[in-house]
Amino acid sequence: MYLCNLNQKFLQMKSFLTHIITICGMLLAISCGEDRTYEYEEKTQHNHWMLGVMRDKYLWADSLTNFEPDWKKFFSTPNEFLATLTAKPAKGDKWSYVEVDTVNADSHVRGHFNHVNSYGLDFVLMTDPTGQTTKQMLRVLTVYPNSPAERAGLLRGDFICTYDGYKFSSNNIAKLEKGIARRLEVCHIAADEADGSLYWKDTVSVSMNASEFVEDVAYPVSRLVDAEGTMVGYVMCTRLLAAPREQGLGGQGTTPYRDALDAVMRQMKQAGVQELVLDLRLCNDGTLDMACRLASYVVSPDVAGSTFAKTFWNAAYAANNQVLPYDATVDNLGLSRIYILTSSYTQGASEWLIHGLQHSMGEENVILIGQSTKGQNVMTEEVGSQYYVHLFPAVAYVADGDGDYSYGSIAPTVTLDEQAYLHLEDYGSPAEILFNSALQHILYGGQNGSGEGEDSDNSAEDAQLE
Repeated sequence: MYLCNLNQKFLQMKSFLTHIITICGMLLAISCGEDRTYEYEEKTQHNHWMLGVMRDKYLWADSLTNFEPDWKKFFSTPNEFLATLTAKPAKGDKWSYVEVDTVNADSHVRGHFNHVNSYGLDFVLMTDPTGQTTKQMLRVLTVYPNSPAERAGLLRGDFICTYDGYKFSSNNIAKLEKGIARRLEVCHIAADEADGSLYWKDTVSVSMNASEFVEDVAYPVSRLVDAEGTMVGYVMCTRLLAAPREQGLGGQGTTPYRDALDAVMRQMKQAGVQELVLDLRLCNDGTLDMACRLASYVVSPDVAGSTFAKTFWNAAYAANNQVLPYDATVDNLGLSRIYILTSSYTQGASEWLIHGLQHSMGEENVILIGQSTKGQNVMTEEVGSQYYVHLFPAVAYVADGDGDYSYGSIAPTVTLDEQAYLHLEDYGSPAEILFNSALQHILYGGQNGSGEGEDSDNSAEDAQLE
């Protein structure tokens, strides 16, 4: 009897488990058959949109005609997905880019400086130049106007030895890009006039406020220099734009940067400038229209009205191809030559300006001093979407008046590395190494020796860092 009951319970339990298994199987089948297309679309729609834009507007759209990315690629981040597309042109494409959050993005970062959130300085990490220690420190290259760094009293050429008591290394230099208020130990260097050895002459403690938005002023420095009877103009340009890209600056419909350029060039014209030194070493942002406007102020009247640049779009947008003449309405300086200061930051619109002037004035009359430029011979165009993604594809070649767009990095006439020198004078100072080199060429045609910006008043100025 007992065994009979036990067997009956076993059969009941078996039946129950069979029902459970059946139900689970049914649920699994239903689950497997559920349409989850919406989840795929939601997670990949921005990259599908990006592919569509690139196949349409991209300068090298033909490289994507038959390209079908693996489905897994569509789950990549926008930057990763774009990299799969920009790798398709024959020589690759390093100019197209994407921004996911334009509020916090700075597409034209210059070294360690970005205007969106920054202390407002750029710097390089280097080992103690005196050779006394192996300590690493930051050398300040640029202090931007109206920034926490400027208000703290930091100067171009200063050495920052510590922050909040900590030493620097390649792992923590980002602490001086943006963040909280900092306490800095700033050192100043000098050279012994007897033997040229370097030593630290003083150390000061500096308080710097927290990082903030720092406007990248388009024309931060301009000045006039009488070089032994020759009136020389100096203009620094950091952005070849008519107005700031940032919302809330300048006001809708205004052109504060273009107005600033016009004012500076009127000053140069009124002063009777005979030679112009254009400092583009920090210029990596701009438009072709503004590059043309600045070039129009430089050239002689006989060049005005001729072609400054041409653009070449893909076949679908060939109607956008443009022939851009010099603006004959501006009161130009009528120069036969120009000196341009460059660096590895010099990019885009500033390169289009240089290439256009080299064609119009002759390469021998466009004297470049500094470092080779970045090498951007294409323009990009912003394409926004509803997916919080802003795409900037390369859309057109920028050529000179003859239609030549086969240029890349533009090499200087005189190669100078300002970072190799002991003193980094203020931008626009006749003693500043690149500007001084231009002045030497103006006065002596580069025949006075090294042509590397000697300072005859103080031999220690020429001391080079090892």
